[in-house]
Order: sequence, then structure tokens, then C-alpha cells
Amino acid sequence: MKLPLVVLLFTMASVTHADAADSVEWDQFNTRMHEMFDTTGWEFRQAVDTKQITKDLQSNQARAQIKYSMPGIYHGRISKIMMDDQGAFFIIDQGKNTAVTVFMSGYQAWPWKVSGGKSEITGIQSLNEFAANFDIGQELYFQCRRVEFGLGIYLRNCLVFPPSVATSRSAPELINEVDMGANFDELIKARSAEGWTRVPSVRKGMVVELEIGMAPDGTVRSVNIAKTSGDEPFDRSAVAAVKNIGRLAEMQGMKAEDIARYRLFRMLFTPDDLSL
Repeated sequence: MKLPLVVLLFTMASVTHADAADSVEWDQFNTRMHEMFDTTGWEFRQAVDTKQITKDLQSNQARAQIKYSMPGIYHGRISKIMMDDQGAFFIIDQGKNTAVTVFMSGYQAWPWKVSGGKSEITGIQSLNEFAANFDIGQELYFQCRRVEFGLGIYLRNCLVFPPSVATSRSAPELINEVDMGANFDELIKARSAEGWTRVPSVRKGMVVELEIGMAPDGTVRSVNIAKTSGDEPFDRSAVAAVKNIGRLAEMQGMKAEDIARYRLFRMLFTPDDLSL
């Protein structure tokens, strides 16, 4: 069952900010965790074996594109731990036509404390720090925004969990209430990324400024280009991604002054923002 994010924000709390971690990093991580609860929930029992993605793609490409375009939970074993200029990533279940590449969300929970069937987050780490904790052959679970198909199979913006956490009976208890008004920009980017279609002309460094109008109930009323990136296809794709949000019910849980601020506002979007 999909629960509104605002319910989770006010019935659960965000992770405590550790002195060693920057609050911005924690905000990004918390936003991504709440997005998980809002979409797939803590339903690791329904995790899809990553090898099944390949089978589905070979069986019916159109159906696979539709099936895997939404948030999902997967599991598989590490074949390689690699790095590029964006940071560490995993190659999972590498074999004859079965490998998938897992690109992670910017910050991951580590270490975990698991006791009595309950899991607790005790810290967060960057991609490289997090990947350094694992070895080839280990099983992992992934909650990802979507799967992309191209020269390979790519799981995008994934939260990664060890089996001990994935098999815990309930989601981690979160402490400290999140200020939805302070995190609303990140939520908009996260939901926009879900509906974004990458265009061939995209390149690093592009920035488009959009003027967005929203109703008090969270409905996206208007999206216009305030300042172009210089690339019309990317600009149009960013506009379409924000429009695809439709409605953010979470807005109804915000303070009146925050709602007023988001009736008409501007935001910057880069390809990285939309491919989280």
C-alpha cells in the first residue's frame, strides 16, 4: 500500500544528525529514505532477482520497459565493485547476459545495528566509503527509482541494504521530525526524476531555470522556462518531468508561509538532479 509521504513524515522521524556528517548530506539521505517508504515501502520479501530483469527483457522488451520504469526492490550478488568519475558502483550477477549495473544514491546508511528483528541506522557514508565495506560474492538488496535499458541494464538511484537489514521485520525507526518546507525542493527534484526521459543531447554542466506554479493542494499548475540551458531538448525534458509530477500531496502538511512561497517559485535543474 502506498502511503502519502506526509503521513510518514509526521508519524516517523528522520535520522539523527551525527556530528561527523554535514546536515545537507543527511537531508539528502532522509529525503531519499522517505521516498522509498512512499513508493515501495519496506517490502523486501517481494524483491526481484536481478537475473529476472534480463529474462523479462528477452521475453518482451516493451513489457519490460513498462514494468521496470517505476520504483522497485531487487537483490543479487556482487560480481565487481568499480568506480568512474561519479563514484563507486556495483556490477551484479555478471554472467552470460545477466549482469546489471547498480548506480547508488549519493549517501548510504552504514553502519547498521540489527537486534531482535529491528534495524537501526547509526551513520551514513558517501558512495566510495560505502562500497569499500563489501566484497565480491556478497548478496545485497537494492531499492531503486527505475531500471534503464541501453547497452546494458542499469538500476538507477539505488539505496543499498545488506540481507541482515532487508530481513528485519520493520523499517528503521526514525527520530527527529523532518521540516517538510525545508526539504520540499529535494522532494520536487526526486519526483521529477521519476518522470524524466533523458535526451541524447544531455551533457554535464547544463542548467535550466524553471518557474513553477503550484496550487495549495500540491497540484502542479504551470511550468515554464525562466532561463534556458542553451539546449532546447533538455529544457523541454525538464519541463515535462516537473509536469509529470501531477500533484504533491505532501504540500498540505507544510506551514502556511511555506505553501505561499511555493505558489510561484523558481528552481534550477541539472541532468544530475533529474537522473538521481
